[in-house]
Amino acid sequence: MRISPYLDKDCIKIPLENEKKHHIIQELLDLITEKYDEVDQEITLQSLLEREKIETTGIGENVAIPHARIKKIQKVYFAFGIAQKGVEFDSLDQRPVRLVFLILCPEKKVNTQIGLLARLSRFVHDKRLRKKLLKCQNSQDVIRVFTKYEDKHFS
Repeated sequence: MRISPYLDKDCIKIPLENEKKHHIIQELLDLITEKYDEVDQEITLQSLLEREKIETTGIGENVAIPHARIKKIQKVYFAFGIAQKGVEFDSLDQRPVRLVFLILCPEKKVNTQIGLLARLSRFVHDKRLRKKLLKCQNSQDVIRVFTKYEDKHFS
């Protein structure tokens, strides 16, 4: 499973403007809901925040992957942002987060969600990839970094 097909230049933000976990999630969700009318912002935000209460999505290595399965959507939505400063995200390794990936999946697409989370987790544990992402200046840079990485490692 490749990540690059899910990357949308309009749903990538560098730098993120907010410095708090809840606001970062809202900021990334705003990118999706501004472009896609079918995503209900209120219901989706509630689902994302409820997921955070269960267990943090700060997976370590300065990365967070807030995610939720949403009843009324038909496809996967993906947003990405880079924080200038580290953001407190209650991460598993207690380190601040700079790279934030937000994933929304249709409720019945459990395997798709698990596959995306597993692949993304594997990617971001590669220190070289994280460094390249942190150097990105715009959405095209992010898409290029992911595409090159996937072409090299998953062709």
